[in-house]
Amino acid sequence: MDKLKFGMIGLNYDTEAGRGWPGARYAPDSIRKMLSGIMNRMEENKLFDVCNNYLVDYDKIDLKDFGNTDNIVHYDNLQAQKDMAAEIKKVMDEGYKPLILGGDHSITNAGFMAMHEKADGKIGIIDFDAHLDLKVESPVQGRYSGSSEIRRATEMDKYDPKNIVEIGPRGYNYPEHYHFIKNSGMTIITPKEVYANGAAATAEKIKEIVTDGTDYVYMTVDIDALDMAYALGSGGQEPAGLNHFQLSDMIRRLAPVVDAIDFVEVNPMTDHRELTSHVAANLILDYISGAYYAAFIEQGRS
Repeated sequence: MDKLKFGMIGLNYDTEAGRGWPGARYAPDSIRKMLSGIMNRMEENKLFDVCNNYLVDYDKIDLKDFGNTDNIVHYDNLQAQKDMAAEIKKVMDEGYKPLILGGDHSITNAGFMAMHEKADGKIGIIDFDAHLDLKVESPVQGRYSGSSEIRRATEMDKYDPKNIVEIGPRGYNYPEHYHFIKNSGMTIITPKEVYANGAAATAEKIKEIVTDGTDYVYMTVDIDALDMAYALGSGGQEPAGLNHFQLSDMIRRLAPVVDAIDFVEVNPMTDHRELTSHVAANLILDYISGAYYAAFIEQGRS
């Protein structure tokens, strides 16, 4: 491996924010602005990962920005998902791992579709989220909303519920979700469990589940997996969530097995001074740094 290849693409779509605040369509550009501010600290194409005490050499990272998908239809949600999936597949066709900037959580349907079409084997799913997103259908949101993308994935041949882990769900939800989780074999890890067991041990458990018999892994990071105090600007918040260090550490540790990732539900319209976009930008760099560490530093190739 000469370089890690990440293809950033913005899915500026929030038409399916039917039960949360709209505004996530503005997140891709807001997150890019925060990324630009952080990456402006580069010297000789290197960034100092302070918390982990090593240099990330961007000469060994090909981070290509594919821009935003501005030609998304907004009158037909399923068609919008297909349109976005086609754009994600273009990123994959060029040999890049998709690094997707949402958008509301419905855009993950497009990511799942693209991965399902391109993959030649089974796919595991890591979902950081405050909500379960297992709704069968809603008269308000339909079938392809940000409340049902995990349920839709379980209906595709290459996704098996036993290889799906949701980290961060909490609060109170539909009884139908309780029965589906119990009967399907999905794994749910609440913030309470992460606090009890630690991020490192939790990440190892996640990795074991999502890679068991699979060939690929898709990670989706809904910013509301974080406690409300750490993510002011999101589409739908819940108290008692993960803290930033826990989410960051798990993303870093899981990065080496991830083949596509999205960051969703950042909402500049409900944020304060784009602080949540800054959080997302740092998490993106944590993901890249984690993949870099495994590929080059752990292997003694830096």
